[in-house]
Amino acid sequence: MAEHKLSTFDQLKKLALAGKRDSAKQVAELAELVAAGLEDLQHIGISVTLPAANWSGGAQTVAHASLLADSNYIYLVGADAGTRNVYDSYGVSADNVTTSGQMTFRCDTTPTVDLSVFIIRLEVGTDE
Repeated sequence: MAEHKLSTFDQLKKLALAGKRDSAKQVAELAELVAAGLEDLQHIGISVTLPAANWSGGAQTVAHASLLADSNYIYLVGADAGTRNVYDSYGVSADNVTTSGQMTFRCDTTPTVDLSVFIIRLEVGTDE
């Protein structure tokens, strides 16, 4: 029969603290890698307005030269702080860019106010 050794509370505490230090070190290393990756990331910031009067059939399309229909880019879309609650309450969302220079927005309920929207274009590149 194998012999089992029981650790004292102090030994368990030391093991837990060592594990915590190791975890903190790993998190710090990961944060450094993420920060370095973000510095290399190519991005463009775009600001557009969705006028309340331009909604038709639950959609409207905005134009901006920086919107490129290219698989090397992804777009992150969100409303500014002043209209975020309205944007969310009307169920506004953006389609993928399928035609360069255009992005279509859709809503569940037609907004009654103009919405300020920020779009970030991230270059993701391709694996070759």
